[in-house]
Amino acid sequence: MFIKCCGFQDKGTIETAVLNNVDAIGFITYSKSKRYVSVEEIKSLSKDIPQAIDIVAVVVNLTMVEIDKLIRETSINTLQFHGDESVLFIQEVKEKYPHIKIYKALPANDQLLTNIEAFKKDVDLFLIDTPSKDYGGTGVSYDWSILNALNNIPYLIAGGINIDKIKQIESLNFNHNGYDISSGIETNGQKDKEKIKALLTYVKE
Repeated sequence: MFIKCCGFQDKGTIETAVLNNVDAIGFITYSKSKRYVSVEEIKSLSKDIPQAIDIVAVVVNLTMVEIDKLIRETSINTLQFHGDESVLFIQEVKEKYPHIKIYKALPANDQLLTNIEAFKKDVDLFLIDTPSKDYGGTGVSYDWSILNALNNIPYLIAGGINIDKIKQIESLNFNHNGYDISSGIETNGQKDKEKIKALLTYVKE
């Protein structure tokens, strides 16, 4: 299973995730998020992460100029579009930066299949998240039955994921590639090394 741990703000917890075989590490560039980090902070936090790991900048409705700066000044190798970005805009980013992997977060609503169809040509991995006007980070799950309709689509399940919910999902036989986890590896809103280690150990062993 592919595991993305998201919302990092310090090197110690990043190191724990790397040592326990995380597949992707996410940094939130959305200023309204409690897990926000600046471009300068991402530059510092990302420089020692192995490039074999997806180093993800989670972006919400940035301009191309802002994306240029992120890619130029940090070690990110993946962009996760988590806003209202158009298909055309993501195509332009993909054409300009073919070496950058593209994730697209989509809400688990009645437009899910339509949206996947629109974006799938330019997206390497989808994240199916809880619908929210605040662009994710809710820590709340959704009705996973909507995932039964997804076949031959690379996607991660997001939205309040923790070890207990992974155990529930394992019995449901979805065709998912893995999980995107943030609040499920936190204690009192801060990344927790023991929770990171426990979750990655459970999924990876």
